[in-house]
Amino acid sequence: MDQLDSNLSHSTSDLASNKAADIQMSSPKTFTISFTGDVMLGRLLDQLMPEHVINERDERIAGTFKKAHPTLLAKGNYTPASPWGTALPLLQSSDLTCINLETSVTTFPTPWPGKAFNYRMHPANLAPILHSAAVDYASLANNHTLDFGIPGLIETVQTLQQAQIAFAGAGSTAIEARRPAILHLPSSSDPDKEPYTVHIYSASDHPRDWSRISGFHLFDYTRETRTRLRDMLVSSPAPALKIFSVHWGPNYAWQPDRRIRSLAHFLIDECGVDIVHGHSSHHVQGVEVYKGRLIIYGCGDFVDDYALNEEYRNDLGALWRVVVSERGGGLGVERLEIVPTRVERFRAKVLDSTDEDHVWVRRRIRGLSAELGTTVRFQQLGSEGEIVVQVAGGEPTD
Repeated sequence: MDQLDSNLSHSTSDLASNKAADIQMSSPKTFTISFTGDVMLGRLLDQLMPEHVINERDERIAGTFKKAHPTLLAKGNYTPASPWGTALPLLQSSDLTCINLETSVTTFPTPWPGKAFNYRMHPANLAPILHSAAVDYASLANNHTLDFGIPGLIETVQTLQQAQIAFAGAGSTAIEARRPAILHLPSSSDPDKEPYTVHIYSASDHPRDWSRISGFHLFDYTRETRTRLRDMLVSSPAPALKIFSVHWGPNYAWQPDRRIRSLAHFLIDECGVDIVHGHSSHHVQGVEVYKGRLIIYGCGDFVDDYALNEEYRNDLGALWRVVVSERGGGLGVERLEIVPTRVERFRAKVLDSTDEDHVWVRRRIRGLSAELGTTVRFQQLGSEGEIVVQVAGGEPTD
């Protein structure tokens, strides 16, 4: 090779290297936000921890499980990381992790009168459990936050504050209950770049008995409520990403009713919501891709001690991982990765793609989503057996 060829070769190589570097520098950054459905850490799960609330009946029942499964549940074997089970690495690797905390966090002994189920966990267990999974946010707008009245609610809020876990949907005042939790992506500070702001609001449509509690964000489906939600959600300056975490609908209903779907569309059309994080049904429901935004109608239960409903399979849920990317100076939803899970001996277990329960979850979500007008195709699963639903560009594809 003569000198001219050599110079040309080096120039071409340098150009290619520079171009590759430019492409890498200009590639939009992505973030993964993990969502769960109900995380119920009270009752028997609380009794399995060394420090727990006083409840003789629950302690006796928990004791029978400890004797039956000593290697998993005996003293010292059920740790703050145990409820998350094999989902723990996925939770810890997320840029943000958001849960629905389906229990009060209090030692206050008096339950809400006339309520069938009253859940509470010992405040000493909250920080170790949530920190082990790197939980950033807990939704409090659900039908168990006030299970031990206003004193229990106040202690729940104070415990989350002490643990430095963001929350929304309930608080010491109406203002605190209705304002958004403010988080950032990336969550750790980067001196070279301003982080993106994420707002998470939370509300519940039940129980109606709590309508007189100013520190609980209850909503209905009236025109007046829509006006209030619009005023609350349309803020200036707008965040890079807006999430609405909502506890809605009855237990055990495969499809959201007309009012729920209409409100979900309203939140996107008129309030600028990017992700609707729905929970309450105790089982998975369908997803809807709507105008490039994502609606998860029901996440299902993630970890609890509930009795099995064989028809609705409330022991099967998922970790819902939403990938967002830089877009137009803000953040946009790219895809949803659904990781099917099963509650097994008070732990969340990530299911292998060959497990018959994994097949059940993905077929159920496909059918329910199709009824909502969203096509979900499962011929090609992700590297970890997750169900991949594309959001950006309209209809989801493989």
